[in-house]
Amino acid sequence: MAKPKLLTARRIVAAAAVLLAAGCSPAHSDRSAVDPAARAAAVEKAKQGASELLRAGMQDNTWTGPEDSPPPRKGLRLTIIPEQMASTGSSRPATAIESESRKLGWNPKISDGQGKPEVQLNALNTAVDEKVDAIILIFVDTTRIQSALKRALAAGIQVVTLGSLKNTPETVPDVSFDWVGAGRAVAQYAVWKSGGDLGMLQMRNTDLYIVINGQFKGTNDYLTNPANCPGCDIVTKDWSLATFEDPVIGPAAQAVATRLANPQLNWVTCFDSCLFRVANGLNRAGFGKTMSGAGFDCNPENLDIIRSGGVQKVCFADPREWLAYAAIDNVNRMTNGQPPFDFTKSIPVALFDRDSLSALPPDKSADLESKGWQGNYDFRAKFEQLWGIH
Repeated sequence: MAKPKLLTARRIVAAAAVLLAAGCSPAHSDRSAVDPAARAAAVEKAKQGASELLRAGMQDNTWTGPEDSPPPRKGLRLTIIPEQMASTGSSRPATAIESESRKLGWNPKISDGQGKPEVQLNALNTAVDEKVDAIILIFVDTTRIQSALKRALAAGIQVVTLGSLKNTPETVPDVSFDWVGAGRAVAQYAVWKSGGDLGMLQMRNTDLYIVINGQFKGTNDYLTNPANCPGCDIVTKDWSLATFEDPVIGPAAQAVATRLANPQLNWVTCFDSCLFRVANGLNRAGFGKTMSGAGFDCNPENLDIIRSGGVQKVCFADPREWLAYAAIDNVNRMTNGQPPFDFTKSIPVALFDRDSLSALPPDKSADLESKGWQGNYDFRAKFEQLWGIH
């Protein structure tokens, strides 16, 4: 993963001042007037929902996917296009697909999308020109690469997506889970742990369909329902992947500027690669003790923050490599003339916070730290059994 440049507190605050001058207006709120009974009910509801997923992270899982898959064709040419390799959430499945597909006798190639639709479009066109057999798109918004996608499908290339939520056209199969539920889960955790006294900063990426219509939608829909979070303050800041590392207008600087303008905020949410940067920025600006973070992905570097009692308090986990293997399996099915399998309900999910991380057995803890959550099941062995290479 590309680590962010560490900024001094002076540079962070200076960047925040620029953003404040550009139009971040303070908004003040008094959450003390909320009916105590309504707040208590909201907190109890949120606790039940979040606790269920915290327990899920501790429990072994069983296989609910397919029980057969055709023998893989040797020599298959596969292009893997991740949204950007600088994000651990994208690079994890990309490298897993590359490594495992070699075991099948395939010839994989990763083309980094660099967080730019035009780069992803060019990568897809190149794959068509190279006459590959299959393409896997990872967190790539298919609405932004339509001309190249139409070329690929017209050429008979099998296309599978991972984490697209909804494809255009819908006939392109996606490997996903309940992304809206993921957003709802971190919202419930924040309501619970704040005691219902919540001021949430939502860092909404504007490039990723899965964020806007999945993670963000789930969190926003839950928190904007007064019964779920009575009196809560919600502020949303948009940011682009093109500014990911920008010290002046990137997500870290925007989070600091927004917190300066809105002192009632006490929580922030974003996917983990973003939150890693935001947490560092908040620390350097002096907000490390007054802001808590909720993230998505449970990347190893974010788990370190949670374990140490840093800004990030919780992460929503999906076994990203499990999704990668499922994408490989659908490519295998489709290149053998079979329909794809819908893995949506077969992918386990969980939440992890400091307490649940401390309660993990040593072997699971080590796995989580080095690889990210693997779903508490040996999915690798199962898929390899299906493919006849185990």
